[in-house]
Amino acid sequence: MPKAPEQTALFNPFNGHLEQLFGYIDVGDLGLPDIQRPFVWKDAKVRDLFDSIYRGFPIGSYLFWRNSVAGNTHQIGIEEREHNDPVLLIIDGQQRLTALYAVFRKKKVKDENYENRNIVISFNPVSEEFKVADASTIKNPEFINNISDFLTKTSTRTFINTYLLGLQRYYQQLTQKQKNIISKIRKDGDLNQEDMAVVADKLLADGVLSDEEEIILEKFGRVSGIQENDDELNSNEEEGGDNEEMSGAIESTTLTKSEKDLLCRVLDEPVTFEEDAISERLEKLYNLKNYPFNALEIIPSLDEEKIADIFTRINSKGTVLKQADFILTLLSVFWEEGREEIDKFCQNAKKQNDKEKGDSPFNYIFEPSPKDLIRVIVGLGFKRGKMKDAYSILTGRDFVTRKTVLSLRDEQLGRFKEAQKKVLDNVTWHQFLKLLIGLGFKSSELISSSNNIANAYILFLIAKHELGLDHRELDKYIGKWFFFSSITSRYSFSPESQMDADLNYFKVARNKGEFIALLERAIDSEITSDFWEITVPNKLLVSSSKKNAIRNAFFACLIKNNTRVLFSDRTVDDLFKPEMKPKKKNLEKHHLFPKDYLSKKLKLDRTAVNQAANFTYLEFEDNIDIGGESPKKYFNEIKNTHFKGREDELFNVMREHCVPENFYDMTYDDFLKNRRNLMSQLVRKNFERV
Repeated sequence: MPKAPEQTALFNPFNGHLEQLFGYIDVGDLGLPDIQRPFVWKDAKVRDLFDSIYRGFPIGSYLFWRNSVAGNTHQIGIEEREHNDPVLLIIDGQQRLTALYAVFRKKKVKDENYENRNIVISFNPVSEEFKVADASTIKNPEFINNISDFLTKTSTRTFINTYLLGLQRYYQQLTQKQKNIISKIRKDGDLNQEDMAVVADKLLADGVLSDEEEIILEKFGRVSGIQENDDELNSNEEEGGDNEEMSGAIESTTLTKSEKDLLCRVLDEPVTFEEDAISERLEKLYNLKNYPFNALEIIPSLDEEKIADIFTRINSKGTVLKQADFILTLLSVFWEEGREEIDKFCQNAKKQNDKEKGDSPFNYIFEPSPKDLIRVIVGLGFKRGKMKDAYSILTGRDFVTRKTVLSLRDEQLGRFKEAQKKVLDNVTWHQFLKLLIGLGFKSSELISSSNNIANAYILFLIAKHELGLDHRELDKYIGKWFFFSSITSRYSFSPESQMDADLNYFKVARNKGEFIALLERAIDSEITSDFWEITVPNKLLVSSSKKNAIRNAFFACLIKNNTRVLFSDRTVDDLFKPEMKPKKKNLEKHHLFPKDYLSKKLKLDRTAVNQAANFTYLEFEDNIDIGGESPKKYFNEIKNTHFKGREDELFNVMREHCVPENFYDMTYDDFLKNRRNLMSQLVRKNFERV
């Protein structure tokens, strides 16, 4: 018997109509956790989605993953579900399905401020137009202001009949209004803004304007600023009434006889509608719940690495979904409250909350992402550095046997919760951040890699909670580790693998003495004399990129040492304080050998001009004054003007900035080599003092 062909596809088809998906969500068989919180779509995008469905256009497919793990999971909405554990989780298309479900079921979503709100989409059955609800859709009786009010009805007939009656009354009032306007035109009376709006709507109704109609609208526009569909008829106005107090009236005498005749002919046409056509359009809107969908379901035999790889490779309208998003989806499913805590922590770390000033993660150094916090939680709780391991943790997969066990999932989720409580503790968080500030890294501008902070925080938490280092020991040893990992770019390449290796290295420590010994051994193995004398000057201090770790460490040293700004009486520390920054930065990077001087006179390219050793910080007024003069000329002007009689003071500050006294007499290459060595020595001195 021939061998059955091996299955190559990783998916099975899963098709149906939208109401089926909504039904699965209603009973709890389909989990719809928010993959990106808050709900990131603009209402205009939801409007366009409904317009596409109404017109029968394709709206893309969905990707589902069958959940084989039992237990409590989170569903969209807050009411109890028939089934607590979803059979299917949506991996791709989640924003789209959330938008549809929220409108069809009139469910709230979270806005950018994490406040619950409804998505309100309007529909005009007369013009078959969808709009985001606003004042115009509320005032215009042609619009159903919130289609959710219609889509959630169990029967359409009463709603449609009520709508048709209201539309009929509105058109009767509008027809009478048109007659009143005709009377004004024939009597050479003035037309107010509301009259002109009615006329404009009537002229624009057909879509194509004649030359004469365009001239009339141009005359109206000059007087009232009327734009298409800008104003609607006030249906509560008394029939035949004229509002003489309205501004922007136009005299009928400004219209030619032919223009008046044209307007009278147009306005004499009664406003009518086809009741059957309107009813059919509303029924069509209501039946959008039966719109077909196409989906793929990942085959259940795949392991977590393959699923995570699929998730990572999905491209959703140009946004590549990362492995971390997949983990956050799982967290939303298995522990929604924990996911919300992480989101709130990240949100509050970005913006000062007046209500939580005393207990907020807000800071000026680091704005963690949910991914950063998940990495720290997994590192602290499970001593693992790879994001994919969070999958096994949250689903209860044993790291050795690779089998999923419900009891193990409950136990691991409990450890995850305990670790998260420690990671998100504001007192501990700010204790860690103060450590970085104490090293001089008091601005996000000086942080070369977020991985350095996340991974140092893991070791900080392990040392504090598990090995008992006191606050002085934490400042000294975790500070030294952060400094070390920064200047060596330890976590810039393959950060997960490196952190995994580091956690394995440190987990053998049984007490703080062993931990400190391991830490110092790891540092000493890489920070050698050759590192300071060769590697730093010749390699690490060449690039002027914001990611240049040595350059950033050098400026942190200036802050730590309370160094004054070059050619100024203020300190670098003062000018890095966020509360002292005006609209234009207090500090500007300055070329010691001016940029224009090097590029125009020495004909050097941009890379040569922007060497790290050619930069320092000045107050921006000084930087503007220096301009493109030669180093010797501008330096002598500053010395003789601002530091006359204080030359020793000037040269002392220059030494603190690692600028040789006679730098202006050096060749540019000699200056760079000399200053690189001095900068390396300064960073080394500060590092060894930690």
